[in-house]
Amino acid sequence: MKLDTELAKNIVDIFPGELRAHSYNVSYLSVRLAEYIGYNNERIQALAIGALLHDIGKTKIQEKLLNKPGRLTEEEFGIVKKHTVLGSELIKNFNGYQSILPIILYHHERWDGAGYERLNGNEIPEPAQIVTIADAFDAMTTSRPYQKTKTLFETLHELNKNKGLQFSPELVEQFETCIIKLIKRTSSNFHPITPFT
Repeated sequence: MKLDTELAKNIVDIFPGELRAHSYNVSYLSVRLAEYIGYNNERIQALAIGALLHDIGKTKIQEKLLNKPGRLTEEEFGIVKKHTVLGSELIKNFNGYQSILPIILYHHERWDGAGYERLNGNEIPEPAQIVTIADAFDAMTTSRPYQKTKTLFETLHELNKNKGLQFSPELVEQFETCIIKLIKRTSSNFHPITPFT
């Protein structure tokens, strides 16, 4: 069944500003990686919508808590962690959207099994693994009240440092190649830093 893209966009357009921008960024990055690794159009469309709605559960959590500067308490973190389940509950009754539920539910799983639901490795559906990487990339490269923005190189270093822990090693390598190609294509002034140049 073909997913209703317009419905997803209309839902995201009522998100608060930062969450809306993050959702579009994560969807864009996820789609670029999916294209790079050879997903077909139907899988790309489902991934795009799943990535767009991955944080829909955060609309059920106080914005003040989501944007709190500094560290969350254990209780506050417990509330924020519920956004994956809240999101899947919101979406499960949307006609045709059941296929994206794993993205919403599992985008905070870790390759090493230390995520919210304790799935590990390839137990985590690949589209959720892709969104996990795109989500982390956008979080690190976007200004947040609780953390300093990282540069592209700091962010890629952080992703590589967490290969096999937080992220799929193979997907991180593919994402890095994809991002560098994307930047080269869109910026004529981009030159990767290499030693001895």
